[in-house]
Amino acid sequence: MYTGSNKTALSSQQQIAEAFVSLLENRAYSSISISEICKKAGVSRQTFYSLFASRENIISYVLEKKHGYDPGEKCSRTAVSLAELSTSCAVYITKKKHVLSLLVRNDIIYLMHESLYTSFLSCRCFLPARSESERIYCAEFFAGGLSAIAKTYIQQGAEESAEELERIICRLFSGAFFKGAAAQRSPA
Repeated sequence: MYTGSNKTALSSQQQIAEAFVSLLENRAYSSISISEICKKAGVSRQTFYSLFASRENIISYVLEKKHGYDPGEKCSRTAVSLAELSTSCAVYITKKKHVLSLLVRNDIIYLMHESLYTSFLSCRCFLPARSESERIYCAEFFAGGLSAIAKTYIQQGAEESAEELERIICRLFSGAFFKGAAAQRSPA
């Protein structure tokens, strides 16, 4: 993906992304060709390939530039808490349900996972006291879990409020769901 500062390239990149998302609104991801994207965006294939490597690369761009998640966006301290993370994730998922539904419908939600993973690792507030190795494991865990929660949220009709989703996220990641289940099975 192009990461330079050339205004013409950046404009073409935006045109390609908008054209592809527009096509995704009515068609399956797997049926959209690079040629169709180029035609709709009004760019050549050469321009496309100088800016993007693939259709997946366009989705990654869209997630990063338009629909990205920043775990430290509202971080008031040096480390984001699980409660803050749960709140911001729930708000993100509920506000981005349209783009998330496109990802789920086209079975490309794994691209959300990659975007979240990168966001967690680049955030200075995400587990700053942990080793880099621990941060990597945690970023994978959170990205995978949140992608699955977003997928389930969309598949269940996107009806939960941000507050309900926040509670679910916090209970899952804190282990509270499992603690309650273990206590219910334990003899008194």
